[in-house]
Amino acid sequence: MTSGTDALPKLDMYIGGEWVAPASGEYFETVNPFTARPWALVARGGADDADRAVRAAHKAFTEGPWRRMHPSKRGRIIHRLGELIEEHADALAEIEVRDNGRLLAEMRHQIRYIPNWLTSAARSFSRGGFTW
Repeated sequence: MTSGTDALPKLDMYIGGEWVAPASGEYFETVNPFTARPWALVARGGADDADRAVRAAHKAFTEGPWRRMHPSKRGRIIHRLGELIEEHADALAEIEVRDNGRLLAEMRHQIRYIPNWLTSAARSFSRGGFTW
């Protein structure tokens, strides 16, 4: 016999350019507050995972292409991220509603604002305003 959690999707962490399981192998149920039923298993990240993520981010920043990339290309990448969020705003809003119970209209509004911020950041990158 299988438990009800066996059918739930497992949501791993994105570290170093790939989806990875938590070092502990532990997951926790996230519950839809409207139905009071679990809808996914989320990776329970710990100190080892945080360390792994920080090391991967540092390596990407110091050794990856971003450091050497022309600011205008950085701007185009950030702008594209905004476009992708805008294209998938409804799906992202539905995930957030399922996970935290907020109103769909509220989440759609908040998620649709993110591309505006990213467009502004992209302009700053293009002008050399962000120098990371």
